Amino acid sequence: MVGLSPLPAGGLQTLVDSNPGQGTLAEYALLDRAIRSAAPCKLLVFGVGKDSAYWLAANADGQTVFVEHEPAWIAMTRELLPGVDVVQVSYDTRRTQWKALLERRDLLFMEDLPDRILAEDWDVIFVDSPQGGSRKRPGRMKSVYTASVLARRSTDVHVFVHDCDRPVEAAYSDRYFGPERLVEQVDGMRHYRLRPPLG
Repeated sequence: MVGLSPLPAGGLQTLVDSNPGQGTLAEYALLDRAIRSAAPCKLLVFGVGKDSAYWLAANADGQTVFVEHEPAWIAMTRELLPGVDVVQVSYDTRRTQWKALLERRDLLFMEDLPDRILAEDWDVIFVDSPQGGSRKRPGRMKSVYTASVLARRSTDVHVFVHDCDRPVEAAYSDRYFGPERLVEQVDGMRHYRLRPPLG
């Protein structure tokens, strides 16, 4: 596990340089622009990591909530970012199950989320967890599906799903957000927008 650090002075390029393989400058810049344009807003992030301080800074004076399943990451984040709002959850899936679960909505919703997350009208949702890079990891089936449910309960929301260059993230985003809601894709980052129809 690579240690977290407070927000460095070098901005997003410093994040990319210090966190190789996790995200490109273009991906982070896409999300950063969306958060700053909506700030102060209600931001929900699936996952904590080296980037957490950046999203807190981008949403200064807004409400930012992180959802994480790794106790060590939660403890480290709370130590380095005092006052950060992190909700601990659990995942009972493995990435190898993704095809079997694709249509199993009854098994995909994250039942352990608190009511304050379920009832909120979110402005921006970012899905970057849990890990999905190996067969034994939980995969993002539940987080993508749950994000889609929360997005549909919100009035006008921007949703970002990272690592859509991987089959699981791409398939679940296609299925539960739909190509008609895709605003753009930059590298592996997809940007969806869900809002009420005009008229």
